Amino acid sequence: MTVLYTTHNKDRRAILAIENAYDDAWNQGEAGKAASFFTHDAIIVNPHGEVAEGKKEFENLLTQLFNGRFKDSKHKSNIIRIHFPKKNVAVVDREATVSEISESGKGLETIMRFTDVMVRDDGSWLIADTRAYTYLPTITET
Repeated sequence: MTVLYTTHNKDRRAILAIENAYDDAWNQGEAGKAASFFTHDAIIVNPHGEVAEGKKEFENLLTQLFNGRFKDSKHKSNIIRIHFPKKNVAVVDREATVSEISESGKGLETIMRFTDVMVRDDGSWLIADTRAYTYLPTITET
């Protein structure tokens, strides 16, 4: 892990606290609280390729999801890596596990990968950009 220009543990703890608070907000179905961890002009690209531009648009998208497919779902983040390219910028690689109940009543669990770009403003960290992604399978010659 590369770490530059940071107070290390203090910044890491603050970032982990935000990721945990986001999980808590999701798990309570609180779209406004979940969106509060983002900058006003954040760009969010979810695993379905839907793009929300700005905190308010993201809150609206979450509200729709919490009233539909993700009603009563559970979200758990696993932080893989935190990189500080500048003292007020952090790149956070994480996996998110979402547990939900299908329409047929079966439990479903989906693991998604994200990269968050976080910025520190007035001492607080916020998510400025988040992108979901998928790794391609390894190709081998036969």
